[in-house]
Formats: sequence, C-alpha cells, structure tokens
Amino acid sequence: MGTVYVAEDLHLGRRVAIKFPTVTSDKHQFRARFLREARAVSSLSHPHIGAIFDYGETSDGNPFLVMELVEGTSLSDLMHRGQITITRGVEIIEAIAAALGEAHAHGIVHRDVKPSNVMVNERGVVKVLDFGLAKQINEEPARSADPDARTLLATRTRSGAVVGTPLYLSPEQATSAPVDARSDLFALGALLYECITGRPAFAGASVLEIAAQVIHVTPPLPSTINGRVPEELDAVTMKALAKKPAERYQSADEMLEDLRRVRLSMTEDTLITQRLAPSSQTAHSSALTTLSNLLQQPRFSIARMLAGLAIIMLTLGAAWWVWFRPVMHKPSPEAARWFTTGTNALRDGAYFQASKALEQAVQIDDNYALAHARLAEAWMELDYTDKAKNELLRVNALTGNRSSLAKADALYLDGITATVTRNFPLAIKSYEELVRQTPNKPEVYVDLGRAYENDEQSKKALESYVKATEIDDQYATAYLRTGILYGRQQQLSNAKAAFDKAEAIYQALGSMEGRAELLFQRGALSVKLGHTAEAREQLKQALELAGMTTNLPLQIKTMLQLSYVFHNAGETDQAQKLAADAVSLAQANGMENLSMRGLVDLGNVYLARGDRSRGDYDEAEKYFNKALELARRYKARRNEARSLFSLASLRIQQNNADEALRYLEPALDFYQQSGFRKETLQALLLLGRAKRQKGDYEAALQAFQQQLQLAEETDDKLQQALTLEGIANVLDRQERYTEALNYFQQSNAIYKSLGMMRGTVITLANQGNLLWQLGHYDEARAKLDEAAAIANQSDGGKPLLIDIYQHTARIALSERRYGEAVKGATQALIQVGVKSSSSAATQAKSLLCQSQVFSGARAEGKLLCREALEMAGRLGDPALVSSAQLALAQTEFELGEFSEALTAALTAQETFARLGQQESEWRAWALAGRAARKSGDEAKAREYVAHIPELLSSLQRKWGAESYNSYLTRPDVQLLRRLLQDEFAISS
Repeated sequence: MGTVYVAEDLHLGRRVAIKFPTVTSDKHQFRARFLREARAVSSLSHPHIGAIFDYGETSDGNPFLVMELVEGTSLSDLMHRGQITITRGVEIIEAIAAALGEAHAHGIVHRDVKPSNVMVNERGVVKVLDFGLAKQINEEPARSADPDARTLLATRTRSGAVVGTPLYLSPEQATSAPVDARSDLFALGALLYECITGRPAFAGASVLEIAAQVIHVTPPLPSTINGRVPEELDAVTMKALAKKPAERYQSADEMLEDLRRVRLSMTEDTLITQRLAPSSQTAHSSALTTLSNLLQQPRFSIARMLAGLAIIMLTLGAAWWVWFRPVMHKPSPEAARWFTTGTNALRDGAYFQASKALEQAVQIDDNYALAHARLAEAWMELDYTDKAKNELLRVNALTGNRSSLAKADALYLDGITATVTRNFPLAIKSYEELVRQTPNKPEVYVDLGRAYENDEQSKKALESYVKATEIDDQYATAYLRTGILYGRQQQLSNAKAAFDKAEAIYQALGSMEGRAELLFQRGALSVKLGHTAEAREQLKQALELAGMTTNLPLQIKTMLQLSYVFHNAGETDQAQKLAADAVSLAQANGMENLSMRGLVDLGNVYLARGDRSRGDYDEAEKYFNKALELARRYKARRNEARSLFSLASLRIQQNNADEALRYLEPALDFYQQSGFRKETLQALLLLGRAKRQKGDYEAALQAFQQQLQLAEETDDKLQQALTLEGIANVLDRQERYTEALNYFQQSNAIYKSLGMMRGTVITLANQGNLLWQLGHYDEARAKLDEAAAIANQSDGGKPLLIDIYQHTARIALSERRYGEAVKGATQALIQVGVKSSSSAATQAKSLLCQSQVFSGARAEGKLLCREALEMAGRLGDPALVSSAQLALAQTEFELGEFSEALTAALTAQETFARLGQQESEWRAWALAGRAARKSGDEAKAREYVAHIPELLSSLQRKWGAESYNSYLTRPDVQLLRRLLQDEFAISS
C-alpha cells in the first residue's frame, strides 16, 4: 500500500516515519484512504498504538502521513526466527487486544491485523501500526470547515473489493460482507494461533484457497500441533476463530480478560516453544523413561542402577519443589507495562505521572506487590504520607512470605520500603546488592544513584549515574540525572555535555515530554546560577512543550519556576499572575501537592512585594495559611513544614522574631527528625536570622555554626556560602569587623565559584561596607564598584543596588561630603520605595536624615529621623532602633536641642552596651557627654566621656592594632576625637 521513510522533523527535532502511497492509477482512492487513516488514528491515544503526528500532501498532490517511528522487530520476524515463547506470544496478543479495544471504543476497525503490522520495540513494548485500511463504524457528518470531510465520506472502498491480508481475513471480509470490531478479533485469533503453534491457522496455494478455508474449514486445535499449549488456551483461540461473528468474542476486552486468566494459570513447563515443522513431535523424555533406557542397555551394572536411582530422587525432589513451593505472583502484561511506565517516571522525577501510572498497575492487578511498593514511593515523594503508609501495608500483606519472591524482587522491595521510610542507608545497601547481582542493568544504577542522592551522597550518586550511561549510551534518564548533579556541583561544562546528550536521545526518540523535562532542568540550573535571561528562555520553551504534550504537572512546575524568575527580576506582577495561574491549574486537576507548593510560591511573591505595601504581607500570609490548611487536611507533613517555614520567613521580614520562632521550631523539628538535610539547613539559617533579629547574637552564631557543620558534612557549597554570610552578618552586628570581613570573603569566594550573581554582589557590598568602617576607603570603593558593575549587568540585579547606594552614602557622610551623602541615600530610598516600611527603608531614611542635617536641611532631617525611629520601633529590631536613636540624637544636637539629644544618646547607649556594639557605644557616650556639657551638667558630661578610653582599648584588642589604627584615620572619627580633646582634654 505504501512506502515508509525515516525522517527528521526539523521543527520539533525528532525522528519520525513518513508514509507515502504506492503510485497507482487511482490516486483519488488512495488519497481518500490515507486521509481516512489519519483521521482515524489521530483520534487514538494508547501506548500500544503507533501515533500519527500529522498528514498532508506534496506539491504534486501525493498524500503522506507523519507517524511515530517505532524501531524494533516486527512480529512476523520474531515468529520466523522462532523467538517467541507461548507466554510471550500470549502477552503480545494481549497488548494487541488492548490496542484494538481502544480503537473499537472510538468506532474504528483496523481490518488488517497481521504480524507485519505489529512491532515490538527495543524495550519490548508492542505497537500496532498501519490503520491504512481502517473503517469508521460511526461516520461523522461532513463539516463545512473541514475540506477533506466530503472526500472521506464520499469515497468508499470499491463495492465488492476484498480488503485485508488473506491469511488473517475474517469470513465476512472474505465474502465482502459488512464488517465490525468482531472481524478484528477473528484476525487476532488467527494471529494467536500462529504465535502458539508456529503455523498459520489457514493455508493454501492461492488467495482463493485460503479464502475458502477461512469460510469453510475449522483449523485443528493448537494443542494437537504444539503439545505445550494448555486446553484453556485452545478454547480462547477457537472461540476467537468462530465462523459466525455472534459466536466469537463480542469485544476485545472480553477476549483480553480470558487471555490474562489463562496466562496467569500457565505453569513454567509450558513456557518454551519454537517454530514447529508439520511433523514436529512434542513428547518429553521423563526420568522414568531415562531409567528404563538405562536398564534396557545390554551391560547392566550396579553403578548404572545407582545412577538411575539418583536421577529418580533428584527428579522427585525437583518435582516436590515445583509442586509445593510458594508460587511467585506474576503480574499481567498490562499491569507490568503500567508498572514500567510508572517506575521510569519515578526515575525521571515525574512523581505525579508516576503515581497515575502505578495506580493503573495496581488497579489492573491488586496482587502486584512491587507496583504497590513503587506507588508508595511516589506518594512519599508527593508528600502523601498516609497513602504511602497504606501502600506499604498492602505490600507487607502480599509478601509476608518473601521466599515466594525472586531475589531481585525481594531486594527491590527492601530498597523501596527503606526509601519510603527514609532509611536511606538500608536502601543503598539493597540497591548495591542488586547492582552486584545484575551489573549490566543501567536502570539499577539509576535506582542506586537516587538512593545516594536521598542520603546526600552526591558524589557517589553521580558515579552511579555515569555508570548507567556507560552501560547504555542511549539511556536518556541517566544523562538527565547526571546533568542535574553536575549542575549542583557547579561542573557546568560536564552538566552541559550530559544535558546535550540527553536532548539528542530525546530528539531521536521523538520524546517531547523528555525534552520538556530537560529544558525545565536546564532552566532550574540557570536560575540557581543567576542567569536570568537564559533561565527565562529555557523555561518558556519547557512550558510550551509541556503544553503540547498536555503534561500538566510539568506545566505547573515550570510556571512556578518561571514565577520565581520574574520575582527575582523584580517583575512581581508577572510573577504573581504565573503563580496564581499555576495554583488554579493544579486545583482544577486535583493536584493537591502542586496546589500547596503553588500557594506557598504565590505567597512568596507577595512577600517579596512587601517592601512596597503593607497589604502585600497580608496577602502573603493568606496564601501561606491556605497552604498550611491544605497540608494539614491531607496530612502532608513536608508541605506543612514548608508552609510553617514560609510563615516564619514572613514574620522575620515583619521583624516579629518571637512569632517567627513559634512557626519555625516545629518545622525545624520535623526536618531534623525526618532526615531532610537540605530543609534542615534552610531552617537553621532562618533560626540564626531570627535570633540575630532579637539581638541574641550568641544563639544566632550557635545556629549558624550548627548549619555550617551540616553543610560541610553534605558538601553543600551553596549552604556553606549562605551560612558563612549569616555568621558574617552577626559579627558585623557585634561590630567585630575584622572577623566579619574574613567570613564575607570566604562566602564571596564560594558564590563566585558557583557563578551566583546575587550572593557575589551582596558579599562584595558588605566587604566594602566593612572596609570603609575600618578606614580602608580605596579598597571599599573598589569592592562597591565591582558589586555595582555586576548588578547593573545582570537581569534582576537592580534591587541589589540598594545596599550599594547606602554604603556609598555612608562613606560620603564619613568623609563629610554631605551633598554626595544626600544623593546616595536618596537613591537608596527611591529604589527601596519611599512608602516602604522595611528595615532597608528605615536605614535609608535614618542615613538621609543625618545627611540632610549636616548639609543644612536640619528641619527636614529631624522629621525624617523621627519617622525612621518610629519605623524601627514597629519593626522591633533592637540594633535598628538603637542606630535610628543615635541618628536622631545627632540631629537634635545639631539643632541645639541638647536635652533631647542627651536622652536619645543615653537610650541608644544602653542598647549598644547590651548588644556588645562597642564602636557605636563610644560614639553614643561622646554625644551624651557633649550634650550634657551643652546642657550645663559638667559632672555628668565627664562621667559619660570617661567610658570612652576603655571602649577604644577594647576595639583595639578586638580588631588588632593595624585595623584599629586604620580606623582612627577616618575623617569622622578624627573630628569627633578632636572635639573631645578640645572640650574634655581626652584623646585616647
């Protein structure tokens, strides 16, 4: 009927098959048949039906079909080579029956079921091809919008023409009578007959002879040709081959059910078959026959007698084992296929798709223990703890006696159960034993790699994935996992090479789902590296492909990741819309796990917008609480902890450390007890920030040190960088500048090695801030300039300029360049949002008020200082409050309000002393002394400034002589010391 070519789809980058009709005089007839095939098969979606992607016509009017390329071996070749066992033959027929059942449900009859139209691909999956003679049972009326509709309806197969392949014709096809789905089942019966006997059911020297046999002759029972065929299979075969349609199976599902029942009842001694010659004998030589032959030999001896008895004993022992040993459950082929699909999805990280496929497997075969175990694993990954527990209970009920299991199956069950219960060392042990037993199976190395990943052993996981690629260089999943891990370890060239290889395989397979997942992982890596433009493009492509394949879980995941990208780029409106759409899509499709995740992500977008409007915090809290409610309803403990963690983050941003700790502590307990190391690290980081915000610096340092130890144990470079940065921030708060500078430098080095723009900019800016405070102005400006250059060149870097503007303004204020100080503080305030009530806005206003006072705008400056102090008070950060208090005191002093300045300075000093901020404390004492002197209280003034020498000596001991001496060169420090010398005659 046609010629098929292997081709490359240049638009989607996949290999396909293109089918052209054989040139005939009746182009119109063939064109109609081709269009009918396209229309019929394009409506079908089934794992055992070869898909049609597109159809069209060449410039000279020849039609063509673009079809799924199925690479493997045809059933006719397998039968010709004698490579099919009886059981495998029945499994293949079951798959064909399932495919025909799908077609029949859509009103489509194949009409050409034969061995050459059935392919078995390299993974053993059966595909039914070539619906070229398919006929719509229920033709749809022609639609004016469809230019081909009239052709499809008007052009029928010529009246009286016999269509189909002679050996597999049904009686009604042979007589040109009307056909329906039962004709396909007759052909399937003929195919089954040939699979289990090695001979066609009907034969003849010509088409007419074959047709006559089909119409009039009943073939002999299959068991008379192949003695290994059981009687039950005889019955199924002959019922399918009944001459009258009413006496056959009435549906493919009915035949499929009988096939499954018969196959499951077959014992192991019926498995082996070969292609038989007409006179082939099927009798077996028994042990008794062997003994008889021995005894009948002319030279009988005791040795021969003993040998014969030994044979009998061994045979009887083997027979006893076969008859009485526990029988291992063998799943149906359909259940096994769904199991394979689900397991592959698990290995790809597509947990929702895995759960759906594995649910199908256990629905088809509830006694399939491995499928229940894998389903438990999928539920565990999706955070449905109760569902996972129920599946494990079912596994235990089915496998109480593990002796009935094959060794590999038992090891798999042990490994999966250990994974679900988060006993990762035991899971590793089980998979390592599987690797020893089956060293040439790449998928076992992927399972071992996943176990290592769960146990935070990234290097060993990577070794396992690489080994899988060495065994099978066409195993896309192994390359995908390898690329992800190389990316996490910042081996970017290796990550790119692995991703490129995976993409090439997915393209060759025509797997749009695989390419979509790959693009998502590339985008996720780009996000971590801060490569916003690349991430955006890759994720948009992933979203488009996920939409084309109706992969809803991946669509939702990608939308949420894109939302994060927009969020980081400051495009919060777009981020909010994407996250909201993702949540709606998840909720509409019953994906509770993704709904919870999306609600948290949506809340995080509002949390990021919280610098602009207080109302955004309320929206963030609303979504976090919705996620928490869902998590508790579905007993999703991990998502519950994530929601609590997010609420704690919100409270930290609102400077409500006490309530943050109330949310954070149960989340941290869950993460630690359940062995979630990554989440534990993140929770410890937040704990340190909360303690720092409360002014409990020792507790903050303890939390960060605990986090750093865990990050080093797991070799998590990113968490190490974050922790070092956290420690540096606490030391900065304590004004231990030299120590803080060292930690910022270490953190910056890691961020740079990871290629992470955001962390690099922040730590550079903080180094610049510390350097000028120690009097190293040139080095400070160099660090700030470097940070600004990176931020300006990067998408999403603009928000990072806030701190740079502030640090630059502080330098100018220190150097008494007040106009520049006003400019820098104003830039920072504009960037953070004039109406914002965040800590960044408070610091910017406090800085601007001082700059205005010294530049002459004293009244405006005082109002701004009071506003900053009120904001700091609402935020509740003691360090922020005391800093704003000292700025107000300085403003009031410059305005001649000495009594108010004294009160404010002393209030600030108390907090500085409690927090151990000796550099700020000595300046507060100096201002208090000068204000008291101006107020006429000389005794108090001298009492206040008497504290200064000891504080300065402490700074020298804390920083070291070199850094202390550099600090004393600061213009503002020199001015203050000169004033103290002039007013109180103290210079130390």
